[in-house]
Amino acid sequence: MPKKSTARRHHYLPQAYLAQFTDLGTKEGRFHVLEIETGRKFRTSPKNVAVELDFNRVDVDGHPPDFVENVLSPMEQAAVESITNTVALGDFPSDEDYSAILHLICLIAVRNPLFRKSFNRAREHSIRVIADLLTSDEKIWKYHVQKAKEDGMEIPYPVSFEDMKRFIENRDYEIDFHPQSNLQVELKIFSKMLPILHERTWSLIIASSDGPEFICSDHPVALDFKSKCQGPIGLKSRETELFFPLTRRAGFYGTFEDPLKPVIHAKPGNVANMNRRVAFNAERHVYSCRDSFAIWLEGEIRIIDCAYNK
Repeated sequence: MPKKSTARRHHYLPQAYLAQFTDLGTKEGRFHVLEIETGRKFRTSPKNVAVELDFNRVDVDGHPPDFVENVLSPMEQAAVESITNTVALGDFPSDEDYSAILHLICLIAVRNPLFRKSFNRAREHSIRVIADLLTSDEKIWKYHVQKAKEDGMEIPYPVSFEDMKRFIENRDYEIDFHPQSNLQVELKIFSKMLPILHERTWSLIIASSDGPEFICSDHPVALDFKSKCQGPIGLKSRETELFFPLTRRAGFYGTFEDPLKPVIHAKPGNVANMNRRVAFNAERHVYSCRDSFAIWLEGEIRIIDCAYNK
């Protein structure tokens, strides 16, 4: 029996979820992609977007490197099936489907490149501060070198304090973080954030079949203040609205205060407003089944062209 190959292209947005925004409604379908920074436009399938090499890689004895990728896949597929069930019924999801959808929202919110880069920048800053402190005084440096030796650490190539201080001050090094260490943190945050998502009151928002559609992006968990407040915002922040597009015609809206009805049939302006949030929340890409989409700008609906012209 041939040995199963190890998957290295890991999607941080499930292909089955992105398929809901394609022309065929399948992973083989295609959608228009608008690159936020450059304005470049192209058409492709979910296979080729929201993917990074070894994003979920782990190096644990007894498990393949794509172990986490394989564990997450059934959970993601169950959530997409719950979305399909909900949209087919046109009603607020059952308890089981509701739970699966919130699992997906939470997983995407805490396990994505944007969050990971931000977290790694904070870790890198902390490491550089510690390195500067260790080389700020020769006595401090020698103390910690001796302490490391006493704790059993082997130092095969002793480095003088002067050389190490020069090395640190010149920033002659780069700091890389293994995906496994990121995953450990992200999954811990997931377990803390999931109950917070359950504290929100959620509504199913349905777009009419003859109006504008919902779009998706590479960072589709769109969180915004209800008022014009500014400053740090997180999933626990009060007076906030969270919108997550489920399909081209449905989305999930959650708030802590003043909830909407369980099912809302959205007007074109409502759809355009949610699209604005999803588009503005994107890191790199916006995905649209159609070659244009509606967003709410400066008090009116604007149509954004995303057609790919060869």
